[in-house]
Amino acid sequence: MKKIYSLLAAVLFTSVSFAQAPAAGTMSFPDKKVTTTRTFDRTKMKAAKQSNLAAKTTSVNMGWFNYGTAIESLLGLTSELNSNYLFPDSMGYGEFGTGTFAPIWVHHLGELVDFRSVAFSADASTNWVAAAPTAPYKIDSMSIMYAYTRNHPNPNIVDTLVVTVYNNNIAANLPGAYFTGATAASYNTDTLSIKLVKYTQAANVVNASGKYVFKVPLTIDDTAAVEYREKAFKLPIPFTNPGGKLVVGSVMFKPGYTYTLTQQIDATANAFFFTSLEEQGAGTFPNFFDCNANSVACDFSASSTLTQDGRYNLAGGWNGYFVPSYAYTAPYSFEHHLISFHLTDDMTTGINATVAQNTFGLTQNFPNPYTKESIVKYNLASDANSALFTVTDVMGRIVSSEKVGTTTGTHSVKLGAYAAGVYYYSLNVDGNVTTKKMIVE
Repeated sequence: MKKIYSLLAAVLFTSVSFAQAPAAGTMSFPDKKVTTTRTFDRTKMKAAKQSNLAAKTTSVNMGWFNYGTAIESLLGLTSELNSNYLFPDSMGYGEFGTGTFAPIWVHHLGELVDFRSVAFSADASTNWVAAAPTAPYKIDSMSIMYAYTRNHPNPNIVDTLVVTVYNNNIAANLPGAYFTGATAASYNTDTLSIKLVKYTQAANVVNASGKYVFKVPLTIDDTAAVEYREKAFKLPIPFTNPGGKLVVGSVMFKPGYTYTLTQQIDATANAFFFTSLEEQGAGTFPNFFDCNANSVACDFSASSTLTQDGRYNLAGGWNGYFVPSYAYTAPYSFEHHLISFHLTDDMTTGINATVAQNTFGLTQNFPNPYTKESIVKYNLASDANSALFTVTDVMGRIVSSEKVGTTTGTHSVKLGAYAAGVYYYSLNVDGNVTTKKMIVE
């Protein structure tokens, strides 16, 4: 069974004191891979494409950032692609190539990125962050390379990806620790500095102050059974980083169906698979850029997973934390998740940059789906005589209707709690109507 290095519990409650890793321990299924063969064309991946043209032909810096592919490009490496199930708990069972089914052990993905890293220095579409390390920027889109099979008898099921984004604007969001001894020596250093992504076991959520959480629906159109695809999505509201801060993006798969213990989700339901790169191929350690222990000069970029042990509070010193790839002994298959971020330094466009193309910029409600409360924004280029916001059910019956703002600029409409179901909301501005769909859970 794969070894993982554990941390002293004392360090995990402070962002200013750091601790070493004690003796190695074990974790459940730390390297169990899915062996189903699927095609993968990395040239189609947005973060792997050169976007220099966009950077050169506009006054705005922008680009797709993925740490794993950037390291490949910078160092001229050939990585191995690996894949595994992503599921919110271990009640769902997957087939791991042995002919028998076992509990799924990866429950959340974490991608911690320092966009100032030297890894992004070789591409003009990404090196602009390091060139102005204290300048603010926006994350307006993200993507994930994935496979997704749908075998649930109900074709109308809507599964979702729950995405969390935050930074260390609050230092306690990413407490520090480090490895020494044999672990650090594997990376040709005496001290391997890391930052920890925190987890709340009772609620099964990322633990961070000021986090931004939204959902990305998955439908039958997202099915990817024979090849790995890239799911790109806009953030409902761009995430602004004030500059000089680390960023974490976390992804969890939330099934839209009910399931039972030991259910074989491949055969009877819908299954989602994430992809990761093993940086230098099987049986190797990834590169580590050495630095003074936990200094501001460190590159803390690292992928992590919330494992079965952590999900059920059985991970010892790792309880309450995602496990970074550096914590595992070689070989470890999931060193760099293929989760990418699209950044731009255009801080002036605001909500209009992300709204659907319609006559007055009516946005998708956020969050969607939602339970208690959601927000819709719209923008008027000029004053209007009248504006009416209406919510109807799937039968076309009016659930609510209200007069809303008519002056030039951006307006918000708060949606309250409705009975669970599918609804449509419409904005009628001087006879021009735009309608969007929303889901209440």
